[in-house]
Amino acid sequence: MNNKYSKKLAQLVKSSIRIQLFLAFIICILFSLLVAFVSSPILEFKERKLDYTEGIVTIDDSARELVKQFHQMNLDINGLVKELGIEDPEFNNTFLNRRLPTTVAANDRIKVPVDENSAYHLSKQELIQFLLNKQQNKLEIVVTNTDGKILYKSKGVTKTEVNLKTEMANAKTVFFGKQRNEHPKITRLYPITLNGDKNYVIVSGYPKATVFYETEPGVTPYLLGTLTFILCFYFITKRKMTEIEEIALGLKEIAKGNLRYRIREKSQDELGSLATNINYMTSELHEMIERDRQSEKLKDELITNVSHDLRTPLTSIMGYLRLVKDRQYKNQSQLDEYVDIAYGKSEQLKKLIEDLFDFTRLNYEGVQLKKERVSVNQLLRQLMEELDPIAQDHNVKFKSELPKDHILMEVDPNQMVRALENVLSNAIKYSTPPGNIYVKMLKEGSNVKISISNPCETLSEDEVARLFDRFYRVDTSRSSNKSGAGLGLAITKSIIDLHNGSTCVSYDDQVIQFSIVLPINP
Repeated sequence: MNNKYSKKLAQLVKSSIRIQLFLAFIICILFSLLVAFVSSPILEFKERKLDYTEGIVTIDDSARELVKQFHQMNLDINGLVKELGIEDPEFNNTFLNRRLPTTVAANDRIKVPVDENSAYHLSKQELIQFLLNKQQNKLEIVVTNTDGKILYKSKGVTKTEVNLKTEMANAKTVFFGKQRNEHPKITRLYPITLNGDKNYVIVSGYPKATVFYETEPGVTPYLLGTLTFILCFYFITKRKMTEIEEIALGLKEIAKGNLRYRIREKSQDELGSLATNINYMTSELHEMIERDRQSEKLKDELITNVSHDLRTPLTSIMGYLRLVKDRQYKNQSQLDEYVDIAYGKSEQLKKLIEDLFDFTRLNYEGVQLKKERVSVNQLLRQLMEELDPIAQDHNVKFKSELPKDHILMEVDPNQMVRALENVLSNAIKYSTPPGNIYVKMLKEGSNVKISISNPCETLSEDEVARLFDRFYRVDTSRSSNKSGAGLGLAITKSIIDLHNGSTCVSYDDQVIQFSIVLPINP
């Protein structure tokens, strides 16, 4: 069962170029993806990147710690001073047991006892500045009022005011930890309260980076996959493209007039069907042109033959009538002989003209058959009786096998007599004497078959095949007993065709047989 479906599927693929192209596309896609996947580990490279996550966290922690200290300073300044002194030796060295300058106002002075003998002495401005300078990591820290004027700043800051809108926008910018560009500047902005006024602390700086390497496949595997797809699709479809090119070249050759050229039929799909149809069209066109050429040739031969056949009896008629006119005869008997010869030649001339007229009328003008119900076997028997004297003159005899019962058929009696008479006369004319002409008639189902056979001279296959062609004559000697335009059998074929019948001829061992098949009830 599977084998059966496999064969059907294979046949379906062979017969459809759409399916073939679709499968080719799928195969190329899969193969290119496979190449890209396999080559990716081989062609990958390590890209150097910087991780600022830790540095950004450090800046964030520093900013939050500073804000926390400002908030603690507002709540408990003494506790903050003690905490700073304990944790920072520099704070002890600077502010423990020192004397404040006289310029420091009394309300700004901070005195925080450490024990009975020592205390911290500093101003609020010094405490704020110490908090700003205490921060590490090369951060830029400023404290501004609501107008952007810098009130306090860390070491290294030279500007006196900032644009708060710009700083707020920078503070909202989100940075990812991993960046390809070096040194992104991080800004953090927090609102604080100092001395009952609203202020802003702005912390900015460049975070420290951690170098790491990340494996990247790069574009090479994708380019290699794309190239693989193009090459694969090219080689898979190359055979079809070659077939299309051959068809195009074949059409060009045929267009030049070479109707013997044939396109090779390489496949069973639409292209193969196209090649087959082109070859069939070319063959039919070639045969049609050959038939037209042969017809022209036969017409030329007809003109030559008919001219001769018309001129020969006409010359005889004119010659004998001139003898009669000039009274060049000895007696009445010789006069009657001259008149009989001239009359016979005129009958022969009339018969030739009638044949030409009848053939043209049957093939080009059309004939309305006047059908009657007649006995065809009786009609054939009567014809043989009428032609028997002529047959005896040619030293041949009729031998018939006809049904005893009447076979009634709807035919045009005059036309059917003409058709059968032509075949019988042709058999008499071309039989090899002495000999017999066998006429048989039998009923085959709903048809009647009439066969007429006689011995004859040797004929080639081409001569036999062309016996029913118009204007064709096997004999070219134009002897008196075989004269004619070669239209008798062509007229017979036309009449039988009008009766929906068929004609054929066969030749075997110097015996030729003409067969006529007619439907009993057309």
